[in-house]
Amino acid sequence: MTRITFLASSKPFQIPDEIEEYNNRKVFEREEDVMYFSVKEVDNYWEYDIKDLFSMPYIYEAQGVGNKLFLMYIEKYLEIGDVLEVYQVPNQNAFKEYKQRVQEHPEPIEINVGSYTYRTIYGVYQLNPKKWLEELNHRNFLTHFGVTTFVKY
Repeated sequence: MTRITFLASSKPFQIPDEIEEYNNRKVFEREEDVMYFSVKEVDNYWEYDIKDLFSMPYIYEAQGVGNKLFLMYIEKYLEIGDVLEVYQVPNQNAFKEYKQRVQEHPEPIEINVGSYTYRTIYGVYQLNPKKWLEELNHRNFLTHFGVTTFVKY
């Protein structure tokens, strides 16, 4: 099987029209423009296994979390007080092993898009407010070592 990404939210999650329109495109000028960002209700199969990984009540399966459309969502549509949690595993078949490791030795990442900070177990890094998305795009924010939390305050 392939990787799987879960997204938990502090409120019901909805893809904005701007991103949905991009998802529905059929013609692209460059190969790099072919991307999408989508979420769907988490399958019943996963519901029990993942609920204790997240602190947020609304849990989804997500596609495209590592691309520019997701970062656009974070920049344009994440509101003050919103919280998103993301967890990605590279192999669905080994999910229980990944989950056990995260629970025993968590390495969470917290990204505050209001104060432009990136926090890991190794420290806090200040992102440049004018090019924070570019800097974030070059940092690891999707990992199977811990849940990544996006907040805005």
